[in-house]
Amino acid sequence: MTPTRRATDSPVTAWARAVTVDTSRARTEDFRAAAGDEPRPLGGNFETFFDPFESRKVRGALIDQQSLDCKVTWSIADCAVVAEDRSERGWNTAGPGFGKVVEQLSQAAIGEVCVKQVGLQRCLYFWRIRPGMIVVAEVSGLGRLPASDVEAGLVKEICSAAMKVRETAALRAREAARASSSADVPSRNARSLWIKAGWTCLASLLACAAFGGWLFAKTSLDILHVRTLMDAAVLRSLSLALAKSDYGEVQEMLSTYGDSGYFSQAAVSNAKQRVIAIAGKWPSVQIGEPLPDQIARAAETFDLRLGPESLGQLLIPQPRTTPPKLARSGLHSLRAASGWLSGLSVVAALTLSAFLLRMSVLARTKRGEPDAALESTKE
Repeated sequence: MTPTRRATDSPVTAWARAVTVDTSRARTEDFRAAAGDEPRPLGGNFETFFDPFESRKVRGALIDQQSLDCKVTWSIADCAVVAEDRSERGWNTAGPGFGKVVEQLSQAAIGEVCVKQVGLQRCLYFWRIRPGMIVVAEVSGLGRLPASDVEAGLVKEICSAAMKVRETAALRAREAARASSSADVPSRNARSLWIKAGWTCLASLLACAAFGGWLFAKTSLDILHVRTLMDAAVLRSLSLALAKSDYGEVQEMLSTYGDSGYFSQAAVSNAKQRVIAIAGKWPSVQIGEPLPDQIARAAETFDLRLGPESLGQLLIPQPRTTPPKLARSGLHSLRAASGWLSGLSVVAALTLSAFLLRMSVLARTKRGEPDAALESTKE
């Protein structure tokens, strides 16, 4: 037989009234339904209590005696229990009257039920289920419901069954979360290996880009060095011929260089800035005439000199052709290949890095989902 006593003193009455009118406070601010919102069978032989003609309903809460937080709430109707109490009335554990109730219950024996009639259709029951934890239950119906018609022990059995249903559902949810997490381990490991391999490939691509850039710069310097040596040889030969004042030899030498592909057009002027030799078809340039200023400004000019004395100039229009000897060296092809290698490596590295960053973010998100679900079932 469950010991009971009537709660008629003023603190309990004040709190019971506050439960009735407190609709603005959140019902379970710290509660997250681990068992889901689907109703679950209560079990037990409570069909008589939940008579459909009387439409009785029970809502309850498990409250921490120290923090006054609702740890678990439930609502029962027609022998079905849900994990969360979604009624419009809160429990008003923050009110001063409830503190008096807690103080009164601390002096009562564990399991001793206090009963309070609230109106004609509602009764409140509260007791200590264990040290530090309080259970509060409300029984309501459509018709008149005196507290004497509802046995306190039966209310305790119904609330105990509801808490067991809630705990069983939470345990199943935790097991499902663990099973899901275990099933995801191989896929997460495989994904992690692919991500690591991707970062290795990214490092290789960056190394290729750096090597291609270095090779491009080196071949450009080599091409410049070879062309400088060839220019020096041509200028020395023309300077020696021009020093003899033998314009015929200068013309013959200039034509030879033009035929060899060193340039497609060229002209040589003497110290008086008059043209003395022409290679290639250059209609606007005439031998014996000064070089037009427009052509002089657009052409690449080389001084022909022996020592400090200037003997004339060699003018080659831009852009210059690639000498066959330089083309046969393969430096131009190597420079083009290194440029393509560097450019494609940079593009591939940027694309792969964006993909790997996306995969890493997705992996962290998926890794956190089972952990969050598992933690939510523990609350």
